[in-house]
This record gives sequence, C-alpha cells and structure tokens, in this order.
Amino acid sequence: MIERTARREKWLDVLPLTDTRLQLRANLIDTSVALDNSSDVEVIHNLRIEATVSVPGLEILEIQGFADQQPYGECAFTAAKVGELKGLTLKRGYRREVLAILGGTRGCSHFLTLALDLSATHVLSIYLRTREMVENTPSNREDGTWTRKGLQVEPQLIDACFALRADSPVQSRAKSD
Repeated sequence: MIERTARREKWLDVLPLTDTRLQLRANLIDTSVALDNSSDVEVIHNLRIEATVSVPGLEILEIQGFADQQPYGECAFTAAKVGELKGLTLKRGYRREVLAILGGTRGCSHFLTLALDLSATHVLSIYLRTREMVENTPSNREDGTWTRKGLQVEPQLIDACFALRADSPVQSRAKSD
C-alpha cells in the first residue's frame, strides 16, 4: 500500500498597481506527507509566475517564472520559457498560444498549468472594476444593479455562462431600471 498522501495547492492573486495595471502572482505547490508522520513533508514542486498586465486590455506587459523547488536540475531551464508569454492577451485565443509556447517538451507541465490559470484574471479584473463602481451586495445582485455595472465594464458578459445568458433572469433584471 502507498504510505504517503499527495496534495496540490494553487492560487492566483490579482493586485491593482494603478488604474491601468494589475500585478499577478500565480503559485503552485505540490507536497507529499507520510501517513504515519505528518511532519514528514516532501515538497515536490514549488513554482510561481509573476506578471504585470494592462487593464482593460489584459496584455501581458511583464512576466517571469520562478522555481523554488523542482525534481530535476533540467527543470530549471523551463522557468525562462515563461517569459515568452510576454505580449499575449489574457482573452480569447490565450490558451492555444500558451500551449504552443509551453506545451509538451517545450516547457514544464506545471508552469503550463499556472500560465493557463492566468486567464482567470479576465473575470477577476471585471469583478474588481465593477466593484469600484458598486458594492457586491445581495440586493444589488437581485435588482440587476451589479450585472448592469458589470456589463458597462465588459459588454461581452452576455452569454458568458449559464447565469449570464441573454435570456436569463439575471440579464432581464439588469435591463430593467
């Protein structure tokens, strides 16, 4: 029987620098812990990507990969490859471009995972910009105010998901005043 557990933790922090720039910090940590000794922890991977992106365009202005722990010496070469994402936009087509740059033997699957996670910046930046205009309260969501302001920030929120489909109750409330 296997005598250890394995865990992956990932997170993305989106920090406003100015009205037109965001700083991103994406982290991935893989660990293994012995079942019979919780202090026997092995770090398998400890990687991060730091980037600066424009708002509202979400163009990657600066980006760098960091590897605090990887299993092989050869893995260290993959952090630099992350820099090739500079100039990409975190919108439609981003996934395809990232796979072309970091996919397969061109990069590290764990940096690839983090780089793909950066696309969540789109929705998180919409939230932050909408939140600057209106509070995210149950009443503002229920009466359509939240969605109405969100659509001012990003008109393409219509049909972005089930709740925001054009014929949804959410969109109907947003259209009423």
